[in-house]
Amino acid sequence: MFILTTRVIKLFFRDRIAVFFSLLSSFIIIVLYIIFLGHTYTSSISQIQDTSQLMNQWVMAGILASSSVSTTISTFSIMVDDRIKAVEKDFLASPIHRNKIMLSYYVAGLLVGYVLSLLTFLFAQIYILLNGGTWFHFSTIIKIILALVVIVVMNGSMMFCITSFFKSHHAFSTAVTLIGTLIGFMTGIYIPIGSLPASLQWVIKLFPTSHGAVLLRQIMMETSLVETFQNIPHSFLEHFEESFGIVYSFGQMKLTPLFHIIYLFIFILLFLGIGIYVIKRMH
Repeated sequence: MFILTTRVIKLFFRDRIAVFFSLLSSFIIIVLYIIFLGHTYTSSISQIQDTSQLMNQWVMAGILASSSVSTTISTFSIMVDDRIKAVEKDFLASPIHRNKIMLSYYVAGLLVGYVLSLLTFLFAQIYILLNGGTWFHFSTIIKIILALVVIVVMNGSMMFCITSFFKSHHAFSTAVTLIGTLIGFMTGIYIPIGSLPASLQWVIKLFPTSHGAVLLRQIMMETSLVETFQNIPHSFLEHFEESFGIVYSFGQMKLTPLFHIIYLFIFILLFLGIGIYVIKRMH
């Protein structure tokens, strides 16, 4: 299985254009943020002074949460290619068990997604520093790295589940484009969740990747929130957290970081189970 996993990883990184396009959605969000989204967000809280680091951390947390969606599904495109070119049949004709073959695609996708997520995190830290921000504390960095493990596994499981349904390259490419377009909205990056109708807010709150974004925002913005809002009424801080998706609430119940982690684990099992079932039925 190690050789099969290495094969998928090498095939992915060999195609540099595919690697670039897997990160393209993150680059687009950054460019949009620099051009006009950043000004829009900061002007909405103009009564607070010096919010640049706070908002930079906010948007970078959203990018980190969503970046592994595009990178993992790009890696799983190799599974679709193998299915279309009948390479998968060659593997199935060998003594290798079918489960190990499927697991090699899955593990390769997670490894690629996690490595590129760490590179994205490094870029996010450099971007924050270049814009007058500060380094994250060591404990914060450890929390981010651990949170990324859960988020990448969840996003990878979701993309593995989606990929398992496709037998056509054209249909798969259309799905990838659609997912790349929607992910920014579903994690509340393009439009803060507080600006959306209540029905759409519910949809976003149920979408598992958005819980990864909330978790990262709470970790990355913890110190900045305290420093920025230290002389501001607490009610305004609560409104800001709700509006920008830093905290999720259902009625009077405010969700905790532990809830977000458990929610992500539930969807890991759900998506992985569905993906395995579909592939077995297909064979």
